[in-house]
Amino acid sequence: MPDALMADARPPDGFAEVTAWDLSTSDDLARIRRELHTELLARGQVESALLQDLQDRVVLVVSELATNALRHGAPPSTVRLLCDAVACLVDVTDTADRAPEMSGGRPLGEGGYGMYLTARLADGVGWYLDTDAKHVWARFAFDGPDTDHRAAQGAVPGPPGL
Repeated sequence: MPDALMADARPPDGFAEVTAWDLSTSDDLARIRRELHTELLARGQVESALLQDLQDRVVLVVSELATNALRHGAPPSTVRLLCDAVACLVDVTDTADRAPEMSGGRPLGEGGYGMYLTARLADGVGWYLDTDAKHVWARFAFDGPDTDHRAAQGAVPGPPGL
């Protein structure tokens, strides 16, 4: 597994923005988590068990990506929720031009496994730079983990030693 995700991996087309949040502090992140649950519940396109799984996976991934933006990125940062008919996509931006790291070489307990976790929970993950920001995104199918899509993309193994 490389130390960084492949650059210039743009998300699939066809997603429309549902909402966006400014991210400056950990207090903002707590508010975003709560509001994200509400937004996903409003999508209401799936059974309750699948919706709970979707909410849990999306909120955990947003927590990881937003924490990375606060800790390693450069402000301003934004979290966006986008949806189409079959999936949602989260996009976290900051103005740093460094690639997100897949830091699997660190000893357990020293951090750096958030991107591995993100890649395992989402149906697709990528990052790219545009003229204003670095974008790190993750896609989630409404009807549960899209195992066919993940297999086609190449499943992300766990970090070394796990």
